[in-house]
Amino acid sequence: MKRIILFIFITTMVFSACNKDETDTDPSPQESVLDYFPLNTGNYWVYERSFCDSTWTQCEAKSTDTTFVTKDTLINNIIYYKVEGVNSLGQSVKSFYRDSLNYVVNSNGTILFSSSDFESKMHEQYVIIDEDDTIFYWYYKMQEELFAIHVPAGSFDCLDNKMSFFRKIDDFEKEFNTHQLYAKNIGPIFNQAMFASSGSGYKSELVDYKIIPKSSSIIP
Repeated sequence: MKRIILFIFITTMVFSACNKDETDTDPSPQESVLDYFPLNTGNYWVYERSFCDSTWTQCEAKSTDTTFVTKDTLINNIIYYKVEGVNSLGQSVKSFYRDSLNYVVNSNGTILFSSSDFESKMHEQYVIIDEDDTIFYWYYKMQEELFAIHVPAGSFDCLDNKMSFFRKIDDFEKEFNTHQLYAKNIGPIFNQAMFASSGSGYKSELVDYKIIPKSSSIIP
């Protein structure tokens, strides 16, 4: 069976301000999806990429890679931020992201994650071959409960954009999961890319990072 690779890259949160009996002359800033993926020019994240067996307990480090926010640009008169780096398979990638009503979306309009929508399925997809025969099905969904994780850069409580994946060979009854994790004021902490046929795959864990305040962002 042809090996099909699922990528996980690369998600958000908005809290409504509470009503008060008295007028608040200095209200706290409203939380934004970009608190969990700061798209400021000059930001970067360094990841250790490892290959893991199907149990995800035996992992071998493969490389250390860096993801950069390199610039902002106009696409159809809308500002996007260019993000360049290496994906979980070691391939160089360039993507364009922006905040759309507190959803991070790419230049194709695909929703990557949200910090406030814990009900909707995101980028749901069926893989169909041989005369409309579905062999794989998956979707992503934000989890309301924070995900605690320890990576080389430290310990974090993260928003989790969890993928639920199902295969025909399991009669679509066995659920596989992978995770994209985002920490407030830091960004992407952890992600997985799973091989559909075997359940093994790659993980990327945050090693180091630099976040530049919005007012101080620079263009390299």
